[in-house]
Amino acid sequence: MKREELTKETFKEIFDNNFQMTNFAIELAQKQIHAGNVDLSIGELLNEIRRNPPKLSKTKKEKKEQENSSEDEQ
Repeated sequence: MKREELTKETFKEIFDNNFQMTNFAIELAQKQIHAGNVDLSIGELLNEIRRNPPKLSKTKKEKKEQENSSEDEQ
């Protein structure tokens, strides 16, 4: 099985910017540690974010689709 890349490009579709991604990762790590997962690694954390992306107000893809549909209406 091919190992998946854990680069910021992987997360461009999920988060608008690096600060949003970092803040979410810190919050998730704190929850994991408080739950007793003291052996948490950054790789596991990023894989968890990719498998279960947060429900943000609008993803980049949704924003782009909304912009395109409003342009079509004009």
